[in-house]
Amino acid sequence: MAYCYEFKGFIPVVPEDTYVHPQAVLIGNVILGHGCYIGPGASLRGDFGRIVIGDGANVQDNCIIHSFPGRDAVVESDGHIGHGAILHGCTVGRNALVGMNSVIMDG
Repeated sequence: MAYCYEFKGFIPVVPEDTYVHPQAVLIGNVILGHGCYIGPGASLRGDFGRIVIGDGANVQDNCIIHSFPGRDAVVESDGHIGHGAILHGCTVGRNALVGMNSVIMDG
């Protein structure tokens, strides 16, 4: 299993049918949907705002997803986040693709 850490009373939620690579890191208020894939080196930091990954979405190798107080970072169902992408406080829509090494900031 991945490195999962509690933060301020929040523990990451990972359904049994979701795959999280053993070298991924999930911190705090992270909620993964069913049938997701989280690749090696991915860091989902729900230490300030909540992170929600919808059903069937995938977050590839070395991605970083983070937010800030009062703002969620969301990848809607069947969203695809390419290798090395950084998402900060934004929403990625259903069936959307974020290319490799892209950066999407606040909003």
